[in-house]
Amino acid sequence: MSHISVMKIAFADRNLLWQALADLGYEIEEGDDLKITDGTKSVRVDFLVKVPYTESIGFRKGKNGWHLTADWFRVNLDRKTFENRLKQQYAYRSVMKSFVSQGFLVTEEARDEKQQIHLVLRRTQF
Repeated sequence: MSHISVMKIAFADRNLLWQALADLGYEIEEGDDLKITDGTKSVRVDFLVKVPYTESIGFRKGKNGWHLTADWFRVNLDRKTFENRLKQQYAYRSVMKSFVSQGFLVTEEARDEKQQIHLVLRRTQF
């Protein structure tokens, strides 16, 4: 029985995904023959995220973007926490990219105890 699962959400922009992973402190490994295995089944991935003291998490290109692939029985992280933190950081990077392209400047940024991000912006161009 395979334990490998693929996250339903797809990250559209590879560069934003890499930035979000780096923001969260993860090291990324690229290569030609990278796989996620559960002992009986292997799934090819385009890059791996190194998780200290446990198995890596993979990402592979799908038709709708980059999909997270992992054997969560062998990864020593809480799946939901990892996914939520990654989705939040990816969205943060995406929104910041959009704000900058529209001429906004972040004047204040804070995270509260629930890890919600609060931004104050100012328009620098008209």
